[in-house]
Amino acid sequence: MTTQTVISVAEFKKRLEKGTIEFLFDLRSPDEFAAWRIEGRMPVTTVNIPQLDFVGEEEKFFGQLPRDREIITVCAHGDASKYSAELLQREGFRALSLAGGMDAWSIFYETHQIQAGPDIYQVYRIAKGCITHVVVAGDEAVVIDAVRHLEHIEKILTATGARLVAVFDTHLQADHISGGRELAARHGAGYWLHPLDAVGAAYRSNELTDHAVFTVGGLELIAVHSPGHTPGSTSLLLDRRLLFSGDTIMKTGMGRPDLGGMATEWSHLLYQTLFTRYAVLPDSVTVLPTHATSVREMDSRGAVSLTMAEARHHDLYQEGDEAAFAARIAASLLENPERYQEIRKVNLGLLTPDEKRQQELEIGKNLCGMAGKKG
Repeated sequence: MTTQTVISVAEFKKRLEKGTIEFLFDLRSPDEFAAWRIEGRMPVTTVNIPQLDFVGEEEKFFGQLPRDREIITVCAHGDASKYSAELLQREGFRALSLAGGMDAWSIFYETHQIQAGPDIYQVYRIAKGCITHVVVAGDEAVVIDAVRHLEHIEKILTATGARLVAVFDTHLQADHISGGRELAARHGAGYWLHPLDAVGAAYRSNELTDHAVFTVGGLELIAVHSPGHTPGSTSLLLDRRLLFSGDTIMKTGMGRPDLGGMATEWSHLLYQTLFTRYAVLPDSVTVLPTHATSVREMDSRGAVSLTMAEARHHDLYQEGDEAAFAARIAASLLENPERYQEIRKVNLGLLTPDEKRQQELEIGKNLCGMAGKKG
């Protein structure tokens, strides 16, 4: 009888949701572990013992590993964790290795239909917290902030039979590589980006300008220029009740204004967006962001959303003074990852990295938001 040594990412995610993953043994370096780790909606006991410390000294660490619970071993690519899981099995532990390691976890997606009539789908890249929205109304569809792994979007279009009429990027992405232009080209649809975010691009895009009106299945989709995260950030208001906010408003924070190296200037743009441009939006408007900081932001439907009323309880909304608002942002900014500047160049068409480099650039959680408590 063959003993199972690996668990697929899909099966692992199902069990993570059910709370039946009992113990994670992460073999990556302390720096890699600190930068990003596997999270579920429910806490999971995790121990980090680097492979270089564990291999050859296994018995020294057995006391940190449970014999009464199943252990899932995790590493960067899946090889070291498989070796360690097999070793643990020989020592009487119940252990499985996460197939493909964090590489596979990084590109795992789930798709949830979060609303019907119009049908709205969120394609969620679990590890990164990246969200693509597909809106299907009648026999037409639009896609907002397409990830580069287009097969997940294509499945929705095929299943619904909808004709793709437009692809939008709400802003120039910095944490992941956009699939928007490729998707639009495949379907002969227009690709739209605000001209301020397209400055220096090696391609031509349609100009997504303030107050531009589009239709999808007879419903009105209005562009709302909402600078701050980037100067060209543009939200899309569907049927005057659903706001696709890009990174401007997230479930637990706001989009950081420093990724283009203009933190002070863009902080003031964000202030104007929140307190002037968004002021006309009723509290009842549902906000659908492009990023999440954690899978725990998903509700029971698998949706990441909030209302404008909830957004207005974020701590930044409590700073009515513009100078104090900018000062609070300046005091709270995290490190600006160097690789984000390379990703920005990729999304401008200035660099064309191979698949391996694309994977390296996108590894880890997105750091596009300024997580803030709700006041």
